[in-house]
Amino acid sequence: MNRQTSTRQKVLDVACGLFYSNGFNGTSVRDIASAAKVNVSLINYYFKSKQGLFESLAINYFEPYLEMMEEELSYCKEGRMESLVKRILQYKQTHYQLSCLLYRELSLNTVFAREMLVTYLAKENHLFTQLLFQKVNPIEVTFKEKLCLLQLKGLLNAPFMMPQEFRDPFITEASIDHFVEVYSHLMMQRKSMQHEQVTVNA
Repeated sequence: MNRQTSTRQKVLDVACGLFYSNGFNGTSVRDIASAAKVNVSLINYYFKSKQGLFESLAINYFEPYLEMMEEELSYCKEGRMESLVKRILQYKQTHYQLSCLLYRELSLNTVFAREMLVTYLAKENHLFTQLLFQKVNPIEVTFKEKLCLLQLKGLLNAPFMMPQEFRDPFITEASIDHFVEVYSHLMMQRKSMQHEQVTVNA
């Protein structure tokens, strides 16, 4: 990694921490520059604005995430989602602050949220639809299937959308694998029970 790339990444890392702690509106470009020990002009050069910096964080987060989902699509079969669930949880937990920050901002009705919904989250839904229901055309997805997808995404995102409810001191870098194993197992149990209930009611 050359010096320019290293400095750019340092600014992103510092900005992520400040946005996570103080919120997007509660953090200024000067705050980020001061904490990263760089000039404000350097941040403007790299990212144009605070919004541009935030969007770079989102791109760096969602692009590898969606690539991972596309990789799973090549061999993940219906009813065998445990591998994908574990990989998604591992990814979100490994990038914990950024996961919390982005999903918090996505819950707000902002320009950023709308842009992300149109691009990255729409692609995420498309990939989930193929993985879960083997359907490419969104028109073919039934109401029950949409609810199933909503529940799955809700379970995957809950620990990161409500961090105040999940301040377990044992969730550290050393125990990410343990969290993923336990939480994914509980998710798959819940999905199995929901599937059985839908079958009974069908």
